[in-house]
Amino acid sequence: MSIHKLRALEYLVAVVEHGGFNAAARKLGVAAPSVHRLVKALEAELGTALLDRATAPLRPTPDAAAYVDQARRLVAELRVLDASLQDRAQSPSGEVIVAAQSVVMHFVLAELLPRFHARFPSVRIDLRDAGTERDLARLGSDVLLQFGWPPMQEASLRTLADTRWLVVASPAYWARHGVPAHPSELSRHACMLFRTPYGEVLRRWSFEREGEQVHVDVDGWLVGDQRTALDSPVYAGQMVARINDLTSQPGVREGVLQPVLLDWVGLNAPPLNLLIRRAVARQPRVRAWVDFLAEELDRSARQRLPAGLPPVHPSKRPDWFKRRVG
Repeated sequence: MSIHKLRALEYLVAVVEHGGFNAAARKLGVAAPSVHRLVKALEAELGTALLDRATAPLRPTPDAAAYVDQARRLVAELRVLDASLQDRAQSPSGEVIVAAQSVVMHFVLAELLPRFHARFPSVRIDLRDAGTERDLARLGSDVLLQFGWPPMQEASLRTLADTRWLVVASPAYWARHGVPAHPSELSRHACMLFRTPYGEVLRRWSFEREGEQVHVDVDGWLVGDQRTALDSPVYAGQMVARINDLTSQPGVREGVLQPVLLDWVGLNAPPLNLLIRRAVARQPRVRAWVDFLAEELDRSARQRLPAGLPPVHPSKRPDWFKRRVG
């Protein structure tokens, strides 16, 4: 296979991932006509159209979808091969492509990235918002960080931290509406409703205490899947939220979020999981990233607030997840 063919495959994948020739050229650092020319040459060689140019953003034609997926995997493997030449066991270097949910970027990675760079200055991080995608191959990433249970795929799974649900609101909200003494009372409060990447709106909150389980159907005026936006009315004293304790730390620490019902355990709290593509798992730069995350998350979990609560145990997958994902 010629170097031009490999480059054409790289350009094709970039066009599909970024939705157009110009965007792909910007990402690749080349001229847009070069991208267009090589993709056209590849189509001519294969004797078929690979891109549906009537769509915006550009997408593979139905006949070419499987071909593009295979090309994406091939390009990813070539990147791994190239980067392996840069790795040194004692001094990791090269690029790690990290995909993550926006909530993980905001509440977990934002404060860790400077510390990682200080420790491993020769490792570059290409950080990508995973959106609703949970497939490493489609994301074109080496690792994926997410709260929840990722679907099965060709990757290694590492749980970085188990989490605890906290029911929180601002002190002003509890002063106006009263602090609930029992989970069932949450049905009378305006609650923030989170929509998962799989489309499920989490309206039922489940709790357990000393063997007793309580399932509460909650409601509220705001439904969404972006935590940074959903948090705003909670901090403004308008709503109650159920959020995992790793993402509630700043508000609890500063006293602007007050957790309640601490004698109850919220069921099905999502763990923070890390998926690692098996082809790169042994690369020193990837091992450095994975080990760093494990170390930092272990420290964060041991310092989590509120202090004095029982240890956090692994949670079971909720029924809605089993129905939608398996």
